[in-house]
Amino acid sequence: MPLLSQAQHYYVVNSHGVMPNDTVMAFVPKDYTIECGRQFPAVILLNGFGGNYRQWSRVANLQLYADEYGMILICPDGFADSWYIDSPIDSTARYATFFREEILPSMFRHFNIDSCNLFITGLSMGGHGALTLFMQNPDRFRAAGSMSGVMHLRSSSVSGSIAKKIGPKTQANSNWENYSVLYNVDKLAAAGKPIIVNCGAQDYLVKVNRDFAAKCKAQNVNIVYSESPGKHERDYWKLTLPGQLMYFRQFVNKSQNYENQ
Repeated sequence: MPLLSQAQHYYVVNSHGVMPNDTVMAFVPKDYTIECGRQFPAVILLNGFGGNYRQWSRVANLQLYADEYGMILICPDGFADSWYIDSPIDSTARYATFFREEILPSMFRHFNIDSCNLFITGLSMGGHGALTLFMQNPDRFRAAGSMSGVMHLRSSSVSGSIAKKIGPKTQANSNWENYSVLYNVDKLAAAGKPIIVNCGAQDYLVKVNRDFAAKCKAQNVNIVYSESPGKHERDYWKLTLPGQLMYFRQFVNKSQNYENQ
């Protein structure tokens, strides 16, 4: 059986008009084969502002981690500034719908993914996006994560980009709260599933991440929150990613141990 490992894989998702077509980059474990029919856990990695589907592969050696953790790592393109939402003011910017109706199904068509062990995380804009898409589609994911996430959109250093999606940054415009994960913790609580959140102690977003973690704990969200030395930069995300993958992998291990009893 031919192996598909040791190489990165690309495919294009057609958007049918709601967004531009999306290039997806993926890394499969060394023992992955299409023919064997075995299903593998998968982690979706979302890029930050200004990034694309290649960003995570420039941060870390994704093939190494796919092999080490036995997980398919999938990187869709966040279109630099999609913020992973359906814009209330721009009908051509509907990433959340595109993700649910096109990107997710395409992943299952292209790879043997264990639907019971699908995870999502991301950095900065992608951290906020991962939690947003997770709470909108809780039945699809086992757990979710965020690294240096923009938990309150008003706290972003690129608010001009967000304004194009949700309107001007004024106190009267409640979209800035309605679309912020910080103000949707009740939806995470309702999902009843675990999340992991990391932020650098020197990151400009550390306070809003602390506020988010405190709000989660107050509403009994199953959250693992941690800080470690680091700024809003690649070196921090490179160090943090393995810990999040290990966190996700523990749920897979529990499932396998249960099945083997």
